[in-house]
Amino acid sequence: MTIRLASAQDENIIIPLANSVYYSSEKDFWKEGYYRIDKQEFEYHLINNQLFIGELENEIVGCILLKQVNKETCSFSMLICHPKYRKKGIGKRLVNHVILTAKEKNYKKMQLEILSPLNWIHQEKEFLKTWYKSIGFKLIKEVDFLDYYPTHDKYMKCPLLFSLYEKDLNG
Repeated sequence: MTIRLASAQDENIIIPLANSVYYSSEKDFWKEGYYRIDKQEFEYHLINNQLFIGELENEIVGCILLKQVNKETCSFSMLICHPKYRKKGIGKRLVNHVILTAKEKNYKKMQLEILSPLNWIHQEKEFLKTWYKSIGFKLIKEVDFLDYYPTHDKYMKCPLLFSLYEKDLNG
């Protein structure tokens, strides 16, 4: 798999892929009309060199965002793997790529957030929490989703929680 920065030509693949993957995995969280990324956000990430694309034989199979939080800390989000390529190590390779990139940029810490339902267990989210812990991420805090995105309540089917994880990149 090759990993590269996204280009404008990727927009028509990444936006529908991201929205489809997120909606299918979080369909019990959101009402109709919710989306993960739109054209404006895609262009913002493109301009700021934040979106990395994973390709196999010139086919986009996944992506991941890497953003600065502050001088010492970055975060990754929107880790996506095309459904037909799941369980082949693509997510792991994308995460390893942004960890290496963060170290090259001299970040000291990396964060990620996992969105979960507040009042029930979502198996895929529990799998992710366990996996991230296994690669060195530690739970820092949990925050009500509406504290970050108060206008999204109209899209929510259930109360949601952000779990913030952090990894020391020096260790």
